Amino acid sequence: MNDLLYQNKSTLGAAQQDRYIITYNLYDTEEIPSDIKLDPLYLRIKNIEPISYRAAYLMGPFILYCDVRLETYHHSQRIYSTCDQPQFESNLLPSQDAIWSLSLHQIQKRYVWIVDVVSQILFTTNTDITYEISMGYTKESLHHSINNERLGSDRLVVTKLNTLDLWKLPVQLAPSDRRRRRKHLVILTHGLHSNLTVDMEYIMEQIYKSQDNYPNEQIVVDGYPGNICQTERGVKYLGERLAKYIVNELYDASIVKISFIGHSLGGLVQTFAIAYINVKYPWFFQKVQPINFIAMASPLLGIVTDNPAYVKLLLSFGVIGKTGQDLGLDRVSETDRPLLYLLPGEPTRSVLLKFKRRTLYANAINDGIVPLYTASLLFLDYDDILEQLHKNEDEELAKDEQNVTIPENTASFNKNFISPLTKMLSIWAPQKFPQGPDSKLPKVSMLQSATSILLPPLPDQEYLLNPKARHPVIIHDKTYTQEDLPKGDTELEDTFFNSENMLLQAFTDIKAGRKRYQKLEESIARRWHEGMSWRKVVVALKPDAHNNIIVRRRFANAYGWNVIDHLIGVHFNGDDRLEEEQTKAGLEAPLPNDQSSVIEPIDEYAWVTKAESESLFDEGPTGMISTMGEMLETFTKTHLATISNKNSSEYITATHKGNKNSFVADDDDDTADDNMELPEIVDSTGNTLF
Repeated sequence: MNDLLYQNKSTLGAAQQDRYIITYNLYDTEEIPSDIKLDPLYLRIKNIEPISYRAAYLMGPFILYCDVRLETYHHSQRIYSTCDQPQFESNLLPSQDAIWSLSLHQIQKRYVWIVDVVSQILFTTNTDITYEISMGYTKESLHHSINNERLGSDRLVVTKLNTLDLWKLPVQLAPSDRRRRRKHLVILTHGLHSNLTVDMEYIMEQIYKSQDNYPNEQIVVDGYPGNICQTERGVKYLGERLAKYIVNELYDASIVKISFIGHSLGGLVQTFAIAYINVKYPWFFQKVQPINFIAMASPLLGIVTDNPAYVKLLLSFGVIGKTGQDLGLDRVSETDRPLLYLLPGEPTRSVLLKFKRRTLYANAINDGIVPLYTASLLFLDYDDILEQLHKNEDEELAKDEQNVTIPENTASFNKNFISPLTKMLSIWAPQKFPQGPDSKLPKVSMLQSATSILLPPLPDQEYLLNPKARHPVIIHDKTYTQEDLPKGDTELEDTFFNSENMLLQAFTDIKAGRKRYQKLEESIARRWHEGMSWRKVVVALKPDAHNNIIVRRRFANAYGWNVIDHLIGVHFNGDDRLEEEQTKAGLEAPLPNDQSSVIEPIDEYAWVTKAESESLFDEGPTGMISTMGEMLETFTKTHLATISNKNSSEYITATHKGNKNSFVADDDDDTADDNMELPEIVDSTGNTLF
């Protein structure tokens, strides 16, 4: 056991990660020792949960993501030696381990590696994962266990950072002169069944790297962590909590600029937060200058027309809670209109107009969750995008699809996780691409969309090590204004409703009975464009594009690296930096004496401020798991511990007892949808849209 250098056990819950900064001093003298040894070190990370926990996905899942890289690593640099390449495991199941060699192939005084261990728990805050990390001179030494944390060599220094450290230390450790500067607050907001602190950690780090572009101000990246496992409770609920966090917890007089970056559902949540702040705290946007409004793969028009009729019915019934009803364009009681219709109007529009930049990032392909038309606000040059796809990507996609690495354990995952219940919870339908002889664009299935959250197809080594091997992903980058929209019904029908462009098929390929939803989505899209320009960046990413676009995990979702590089280069390049005199003067609008005081909103904005009555189904089935977690905690742990003693081939099964009557509808059956009452939408002139 003398070869064991370090060992530590740690526990991670939902939205938590640990980072280990491992420093190994090869020698500390001025001259290189004659007896220096360059044998590699070995690192082991083991998920020490019982093997039977592999089946308990809805109570977890009990899976870890982990990676190791040199401190000097950057994805923009070519790596020639395999000894220097990063190593990662995207799907470390209970009772599995990952063992990596840490090379000492170059004679240098000091080696520094960074190790990240990330919890993949999605559905509950009441469970956690215990793992063990070991480091030694030999592989055999890694399998020994000691009771206490151990450092077996004075050459080795291990610094452990937790989730809070990773998010707060960049601000706290900034030079004192920088901390006295005016601040640019950047708010990140996560999507459905996601979380801020680990899923958007990569974006946070990249934004901080742009600090050098702003010599007279300090960037502060933050977000509201309290919505974890609450994402089924509705856009209004989530957005109000985010707004209060910004004003009551983050704001101080030094903050003079603010940016918002939202992924998926987060794009809608941050929009409602802006509306809420403008109504309740109207002084805020007088004091704080809006800079960037960025939505990444966000369903700004809902998810109605691209889904079968029964999906709309399930959304209305609350299958994914109040959020599902919002995305299904159900009516808000205060106005008898859908929330997504109200969002782009006042009190939001007046603030959106103040932003220096408004940008949408949308996936053209391989996003089975949010199709292109809703992420881009419908109006796009689809013919140009399709031409670019065929021109720049056709051969690459065909070649790379054969080289994509599928993680192990897929069969077990499909068998145990993609159950009928989970399919219902993951009701997002795929984008529908024709598979005729003239089409080579990849098609995403519902199964792929559900599994890729935890089992993403992995980039190959050539992609990870060689920047020149990465083909361009930005296929369309153009600013659209209200003048670019189709003027009349004839142009609209020819350009969009009757389009045969495969990229619009999720919007156009529907039955006659559901055409009315097209009109509603079109009217919502027009409201977003009223008096505003939008920069629309369309990207072509490999699967899983919906999570790759934000680089949910550093290496497993590496196909999105170039998207984040583009986002940083465009929005944090220093062209909006404060001049020195501005940092001294600040903004002139006075603060209220009591910043917690609010202005009583006018009745027109009651949909923003009026409290909603809660119901059990506002949270949906997975939300119920989280809400009832405290009651289930003792039972769950006892039950899992009992099962862990059984044969490892036995898996936990969940039986849902409830109403025996089930609704079954064929994808082509729009009868159920036809019977749904659609809200009457009236335009600014008083005319009923439909």
